[in-house]
Amino acid sequence: MKLLSKKRKYTIGIDLGGTKLAAALVDDHGDIVAFHKESILNLKKGTTNGPEKVVGLMVDLILNFKKNHPDAFNKKYFSGVGLASAGPLNVEQGELIYPVNFPEWKIVPIQKMLSDKLKKIGISSKVYFQNDAIAAARAEGWTGGAQDLLSYAVVTIGTGIGTGVIFNRQPVQTLGMGSEFGHLIARTNDIHEAKDLPLYTVEGISSGTGILRRALELGFKGSSIEELVLALDKGQTQYQILFDDAADTLAALCYNLSVGFCLQKILFSGGLIKVRRLYWKRLQVRYRGLIRQFNPKFECQLIVAHHLNQAGVLGAASLPYHFDSKKRAKERSSREDQN
Repeated sequence: MKLLSKKRKYTIGIDLGGTKLAAALVDDHGDIVAFHKESILNLKKGTTNGPEKVVGLMVDLILNFKKNHPDAFNKKYFSGVGLASAGPLNVEQGELIYPVNFPEWKIVPIQKMLSDKLKKIGISSKVYFQNDAIAAARAEGWTGGAQDLLSYAVVTIGTGIGTGVIFNRQPVQTLGMGSEFGHLIARTNDIHEAKDLPLYTVEGISSGTGILRRALELGFKGSSIEELVLALDKGQTQYQILFDDAADTLAALCYNLSVGFCLQKILFSGGLIKVRRLYWKRLQVRYRGLIRQFNPKFECQLIVAHHLNQAGVLGAASLPYHFDSKKRAKERSSREDQN
């Protein structure tokens, strides 16, 4: 058991992904004290029970942290819970809104569900809520590769494609929604006849789900992206074109983000980062070629996120600290105005 410092504060960060749920106990220096990850493939199914089961697992993981690190949950030291999830979602309402990763779910008040369950077990701290890619961007700005930057983005490549854009230190959202650039249309051939629009988007081409779907159309007999990578490693090179297409599409996404926001850096995280050998070099070359044709002054650095696939859970954990510091700054400004 890791010894806790009584000079620090602690939060819980929860990252709800398409196939896994990750949770961490994190101190206010951004150090992970404890971490756990669980598959949710058997829990998320169903419009009625799926959300309840997933939120129940969140509570179980928090209870486990509390059992092993009770001092961190002392009211003096515990600052709250941050929840991050892929969208679409509404941060202000605390709702998932027909989330792409959970096709059987509709509108789920997940923030309130978690808050209510935590109160029943004696944890009354506020639950903060955010898009997972924006949370990952918060993590990179907090202790990662985007510290001190004004405008940058984190692109998460996993079950879906998440895009967390921070513009002039603020997330690109309106009324709690937005920053869903993974759903940009990436190809327009025959789109007027499209019955399934997501297949034409960045996510439909470049996510793990999209790549696997297209591999199955080419005759692949496996059932996971991991099996597809293994097949490539064993010499079934006919599937490399799928990762080439993903690289080209991600390069176009980076181009669009660069010319739209004049970003200082784009960082990549998510589960498919671990197989970036299949697409990373091509992505960088394609992006460089596109952006320099437009204007080299808009070119920014493309790098792997410092926190890799833990960026989401760290970003979630940072939310209570972020909003607490904003509250203190507002109170300080109000006192100064009164004086």
